[in-house]
This record gives sequence, structure tokens and C-alpha cells, in this order.
Amino acid sequence: MCVFVCFVQYEALEAPIFKKRSDIVSGATKPEGLTDTQGIVGIPEFWLGVMRNCAVIAGNITEKDEVILHSLTNITAETLPEGENIGFKLEFTFAENEFFTNKVLTKTYMMADTSDDPVLEKADGTVIDWAAGKNVTVKIKKKKQRNKKGSGTRTVVKEEPCESFFNFFSPPSIPNPEEEALDEEEMEQRQMELESDYEMGIAFQERLVPHAIKWFTGEAEDDEEYEDDEEDFDGLEDEDEVCVPLLSFATHFAVRSLYLLSTVLSSLPLLSSLSR
Repeated sequence: MCVFVCFVQYEALEAPIFKKRSDIVSGATKPEGLTDTQGIVGIPEFWLGVMRNCAVIAGNITEKDEVILHSLTNITAETLPEGENIGFKLEFTFAENEFFTNKVLTKTYMMADTSDDPVLEKADGTVIDWAAGKNVTVKIKKKKQRNKKGSGTRTVVKEEPCESFFNFFSPPSIPNPEEEALDEEEMEQRQMELESDYEMGIAFQERLVPHAIKWFTGEAEDDEEYEDDEEDFDGLEDEDEVCVPLLSFATHFAVRSLYLLSTVLSSLPLLSSLSR
């Protein structure tokens, strides 16, 4: 309970700083001292840049996903309210786009209440309202079928799932054995998928949301890209390098403002302890 209270108190201190960050990124607020924005609103592709530089997230982003993620304006993470569930919720806010009608996509992780370390019980995601023909989580396959009785053919259209970051909002689950029986191999595969999904959720909650500016600029260290092998450095190639954005003056000024906010954010633990 004490840990829960600390999380909630800390998130309350973070909230106004993250709100300022969101306003600067989206362009709702112009950084103090910036007079000429050069026609640039906010920090374009900020959250896409953040996600590209984190291996556990970037590995799930396709080229089609990137087009949609250009319209991602904010990501937040919060601990679930006391009495509701143990866990956390992620919210992804999007500007109006041609792909889906949702303004906000959410992902919620609920943990089992155990005396040991938290254990993931289940995850829920928003059902995405895709526009016709814009669903990037499926691919359309057309197949011609001949009439068994003789002449004539017909075209059968079938949807098949494909790789996409947006599968993140349709998380895997472990079914009730009485409702759906899985063999040992299927169960292991489902558990691996669930663990991988949870790893992405934790990356957003603990790394990307709190330290977004450092992920955007490529300063954050991604442990996923390195192995504990001191002898072999030949594996580091150009494509393994982080994406460091080329910034206009106006965008650079906005990024500098976010750095000032991150400095305040890093002092929150001390401020919190002094306020007790």
C-alpha cells in the first residue's frame, strides 16, 4: 500500500510538467522567448522519434505504422486508482487522421494481488475503429475459386493478420481452460506473447514517458541493443545507431524548453521528500 501511495503522489507532481511538455510538443503552447516559429507547429514526429530509439518498441513498428504515428501527439502513463485494480494504464492521444476515428487509444495492465512481485493477470486494449480499407493490422488476400460443378470462377477476399505496432491494442490472453483448451506448445507461445507485450508496456511506463526528451534526441541508453560481451564490437553497424533528428531552429528551441522541464522532473524525488 505504501508503494502505491508513493506512485500516486509522484504522478501528481509529474502531471503539470507532463502537461507543459504535451503543450509544447503539440504546439498548443509556444516556448517562452520564441518569436519566429518558421511555420513549424510544436515538435513534429516527437513521439514517433521517441519510439524509434527504443529497441523493444521500434522492432514492432512497420513503415505503414509510421505514417499513422505521425499523428500521435501524446503518451501518458498512470497507476490505476486504489480499489479499482493493481496495475497501470497507458493513453495514446492522436490528432485527427484518415486511418481511425479514435482520439485516444488505451492499454491497461492488471496485476494479480500477490505477496511477492506483481504478476501480470491480464491486459486490455482499445478496440480501434478503423476507416474502411485503412486497417494496417491485416492484409487483404484475393483468391480465385473455380465452380466445382463446371464453368465459372469467383473471387474470394480474405483478411489475414500481419505485423503492426497497433496489434499492441489487441493483447494476447491466457484463456480459461474450461472455455478453450490449449496444448503445451500453444500455451508456451501465448505466454511468450504476453510477456513480450508486457515488456513493451513497461518500456512505455518506466522509460519512454518519464524520459521522452532523451529518447527523442537519442541520449537515452537502450540496454536492449547491447549484450554483455566485451570482446565483440564488430556487430555494431550503421543501422543499429539511434535516430538523431535534424532540427530547425524553432524545433531546437522547443526541445531546449523540454530539457528545462526534464531538469525540473529529475528534481521531483527530492522535492517530494522535502514536502513530507
